[in-house]
Amino acid sequence: MTSRFNIIFLLLIIGCTYALFGLLLPGCAAKQERLRGVEYYYQEGMKALDRKRDLEAVEMFQRVVSNFPGSALVADAQFHLAEAYFRMEDFVNAIAEYQRLIDSYPNSNYIERAQFQIGESHFKQMRSPEHDQKETYDALTYFRYFIEDNPQSPFLEKAQNRIISCRSRLARKQYLAAQQYHDQGYLEAAIIGYEDLVRSFPDTRWYHWGKAQLGKIAYNKGDLELAHDNWQEVESDSEDEKLQNKVGKWLREIQPAKAE
Repeated sequence: MTSRFNIIFLLLIIGCTYALFGLLLPGCAAKQERLRGVEYYYQEGMKALDRKRDLEAVEMFQRVVSNFPGSALVADAQFHLAEAYFRMEDFVNAIAEYQRLIDSYPNSNYIERAQFQIGESHFKQMRSPEHDQKETYDALTYFRYFIEDNPQSPFLEKAQNRIISCRSRLARKQYLAAQQYHDQGYLEAAIIGYEDLVRSFPDTRWYHWGKAQLGKIAYNKGDLELAHDNWQEVESDSEDEKLQNKVGKWLREIQPAKAE
């Protein structure tokens, strides 16, 4: 009987000890976090970035931002938090964290880079021309703002090239829409689409594709002069060799008809 009582008593002591540790551990962990300090978590975050352990970096920088808001390191941690999300291709969270840096720490040395990265995050999410182009429009908008706000930026050329890519994708979207009308025999709708293309995107390769198709519709309607003018412009100005060869062939075919 005594032996059984001793075992029960021992189990009660063990249970109480575990319960006590359970109560103390969260407090100990919080105290340990304060003792380690902001520098520890910031440096651990930087090490994680260097080792390409982006999820760990997110955790470390989030601790800095959340637990040490008054620290001189918090603005830099905010930027690196956004960068970690960007490297993970979590562009939605990356955009949110870059924007938080811009809104909360306008004097940060990373503001210019964050502005560019918001555009880049939208750019990385762009869909093919057959699909919705919301992200393309967003990327285009942010890169334009970036150039306006940072005319001397080392990222200026890259932002300009991104704008060219965005406009080219939107132009192709417009071309495909007009071509669909064309293929289905809705010629007036196709003409409107191609004319909108050449009016809105004269700086893209799709401008000349639109002119070529306008020439084709004119030819099929019997307007050889209009067809010739459109095709002549394409042959003279386009840098697309494939399109030039195609249009050159069409021009040779209508020469006898024009001569009559």
